[in-house]
Amino acid sequence: MPSRLMNWCRVLFCWAMASLAAALPSRAAEARVIVITPHVEAIRTEFARGFARWHQAKFNAPASVEWRDLGGTSDALKFVQSEFARKPDGIGIDCFFGGGLEPFLLFSDKKLAQRYQPPPEIMGKIPRELNGIELYDRDFAWFGAVLSSFGILQNTRLQRLAHLPNATRWEDLARPEFFGWVGAGDPRHSSTMNVMFESILQFYGWERGWQVLTQIGGNVRKFDRVSSSTAKDVTLGETAYGFAIDFYGFSQVAASGKTNVTFVLPQDFAALNPDGLCILRGAPNLATAQRFIDFVLSEDGQKIWFLQRGQPGGPQEFSIDRMSIRPDFYTRYRDASNIEFSPFDLKAKFVYDSKLGRDRREIVAGLAGALLVDTHTELQNAWRTVIRRGLQDGDLQELGRVPLGDAAGLKLASTEWKNPALRNQKKIEWQQWALEKYRRVQAK
Repeated sequence: MPSRLMNWCRVLFCWAMASLAAALPSRAAEARVIVITPHVEAIRTEFARGFARWHQAKFNAPASVEWRDLGGTSDALKFVQSEFARKPDGIGIDCFFGGGLEPFLLFSDKKLAQRYQPPPEIMGKIPRELNGIELYDRDFAWFGAVLSSFGILQNTRLQRLAHLPNATRWEDLARPEFFGWVGAGDPRHSSTMNVMFESILQFYGWERGWQVLTQIGGNVRKFDRVSSSTAKDVTLGETAYGFAIDFYGFSQVAASGKTNVTFVLPQDFAALNPDGLCILRGAPNLATAQRFIDFVLSEDGQKIWFLQRGQPGGPQEFSIDRMSIRPDFYTRYRDASNIEFSPFDLKAKFVYDSKLGRDRREIVAGLAGALLVDTHTELQNAWRTVIRRGLQDGDLQELGRVPLGDAAGLKLASTEWKNPALRNQKKIEWQQWALEKYRRVQAK
């Protein structure tokens, strides 16, 4: 009997331990959130630390963020879509964080984002729109976590030494005296740069927009694969003007000093967009994912974006320098931030069409690659010739001509462009077309 009793005790003990072990992963899952993001390490570090601190204070329980980093926005977006194609009920990831606005419009269209409405005390501080741009989805499928804009980063010290003027408009970057002084990225590899190019096309129109982009391309010193390199080149004095997303611009100003570097939103137009956050369908840690949304949108989360490093409640290790979605921050924390203006004070007439940009993203990137990047040497030679001949209207129109119109581009994007073989053929055709165009300009 003692032996049999001993055996039963062992069985009961093993059963109890197995039950406890089975329960532990569930409890651990409730205390974590799995987030896929293209955000840089500085943002990941500060938001993981901030969320853990906020969650402990608010719920008296620990919580952590597990990041999934696949590189840029395009790679993360492709991964999520391919995973949902295989596992439509959920892919084991809770949230998608960052990458602009376009991914979240796609998630909303395809029902890949899960609806969640944060508490009124949070949403009451966030405007529904800014100059006609939605800051969060009307059905609460996605939220703007922070605002993004694009502008011109300028090395004012270099400008003084080289007797170059300040640039106040995008079109200024096409001026002939800026030859070799402009920095830009390759829109095939940088979603940020793609949106900047698309914004110029939307503001000026397809034909005029390509003329402006081509002249700017002629002034570009080199096209960088990574957009952050463009900003750093301005700070180092390799270029005097550079396309830059706002937080790259602000961080370079903070590092170099306001008397040496400045970042401006151009006077002709500024494309403002929310940088999004959503819960993905089938989120395995739904309660913690909802709390992560609350945190990022709350005052505590917004301080991490907006305040300088070391300010109370702000980032501890890295200054992120991004524009808050809460208008009151720009007056309440003016002296504690590197951001010098409020986007809510801008009276912009231009509203970026995110759907149009998304629909023709690959076409714009392919054209820019073939006409500006891969044929850059030939473009610069042709642009020199046009400048030397006095910027004649006929030369400028021929230099900026493109092989297809905007309607044809949209049609191509939705039909034949999906065929890889035809896509590669078109890129080769466009490159050859551009080479012949630039040779004609020089030979005239």
